[in-house]
Amino acid sequence: MIFYPRFVPGLAISSYLIGDDQSGAAVVIDPPRDVDDFIEFAREHDLHIEYIIETHVHADFVSGSRELKARLNNQPQIYCSAYGATDWTQSFADRHVSADDTLSLGKLRFEFRHVPGHTPEHIAILLFDESRSEDTPWCMFTGDFLFVGGVGRPDLLGEAEQQKLAHQLYESVFTRMDNLPDFLEIFPAHGAGSLCGKAIGSRRSSTLGFERRFSSVLQKQDEEPWIEDLLQDMPLSPPYFSRMKQINKEGPAIIGPELPGQKRWSAKEVAERQCEDCLILDVRSKEAFAAAHIPDSINIPAGSNLPTWAGWVLPYDQPILLVVDQPSQVKDVVTNLLRVGFDDIQGYLEGGINAWETSGLPLEMLETISVRDLHHKLRQQHPLTVLDVRTEREWDAGHIKGALHIHGGALQERFEEIPQEQPVAVVCGSGYRASIASSFIRRAGFTDVANVLGGMSAWKAADLPLNV
Repeated sequence: MIFYPRFVPGLAISSYLIGDDQSGAAVVIDPPRDVDDFIEFAREHDLHIEYIIETHVHADFVSGSRELKARLNNQPQIYCSAYGATDWTQSFADRHVSADDTLSLGKLRFEFRHVPGHTPEHIAILLFDESRSEDTPWCMFTGDFLFVGGVGRPDLLGEAEQQKLAHQLYESVFTRMDNLPDFLEIFPAHGAGSLCGKAIGSRRSSTLGFERRFSSVLQKQDEEPWIEDLLQDMPLSPPYFSRMKQINKEGPAIIGPELPGQKRWSAKEVAERQCEDCLILDVRSKEAFAAAHIPDSINIPAGSNLPTWAGWVLPYDQPILLVVDQPSQVKDVVTNLLRVGFDDIQGYLEGGINAWETSGLPLEMLETISVRDLHHKLRQQHPLTVLDVRTEREWDAGHIKGALHIHGGALQERFEEIPQEQPVAVVCGSGYRASIASSFIRRAGFTDVANVLGGMSAWKAADLPLNV
């Protein structure tokens, strides 16, 4: 057997290729939209991908099943759950599978188990290596049903479905896995950092027995308190999740081998609005953005967190034009945006911000302030709004006295809560999220805005006072 796990940081996506080394046939489970790695791995190991399996309709990223099939001349068969009824049946599947179905590749056998709760249609996939045992599974691909240290959240489909899904999840955890052995290895679809669960562990695999013993959510108790504990302190879910659900149910558009966003736009073309209705997304560092940027541009620094925050805050109905440090960044940035469904990427500013500067076009700067200067201003009772854009859990762990707390992902819905008549100092954990928030606040018409350098990490390191 050939086993290739692939992990995408930021969105914390885990997907898998499993190949039979005798027949050369392979299966891919829960692929994201960028599928080149699987194609290259299969080619290098003389494998041909015959099947693609989805454990459920994903909420946090665009599924790559259709993309992978198209890139392989439509030869692989896509298997999806048969349990979704009309609401969550993925019509693009070649086959809808249930617990009565199996899939065999040489000595490898895949069986399916319905484990609803995170979503109604969710399946887990048991893998048997018949060269070792025909009766005992080697591992289980758990999708978003069971994570290392947690289970999938049941609250993503809204209040009306939450209680029903929570009940189903309880049954899946404590009844539907009863006959599975402790030594069974589990491989989930996400690791730490994903918003599809609460407090997911940093390890990317585990055993069922270890989780039964040490995962608090797998400790048996009555259903009502178990559900109450599960839902307590659940992180806010991004609004783009509902969009991803719909896209993945219907089947996402196929991108093909040529990435969008490769067109180069001159500073003059951008200034003359030849990229009609384009939102300018500046992916340079927060420091570079603060020093100089195009008016009304939005800053989300490049890196693994870009797709998550793009999904949180960017509109899906506007084309995007990029400002990058180097053209070599464009491929990674575009790939990250495609992962969360931003398909309309028009290109990038040729020559970057330097080309804009040397063309004599208008520039803006974002003020920055140190934590000590902020503390001094607050002690001197300068009129100032400290806007904390961290999560609820971070806020509860300690914040600046008198600060206004609005989660960065909800900021655009709550601009009216920010006083316009006084300066705004935006703080997060380190300055990354504050730069995103500051760019939106400036775009909304606030003129006196500053990013707090180092954020609450610097505030704590300077031993400045905290409210808890």
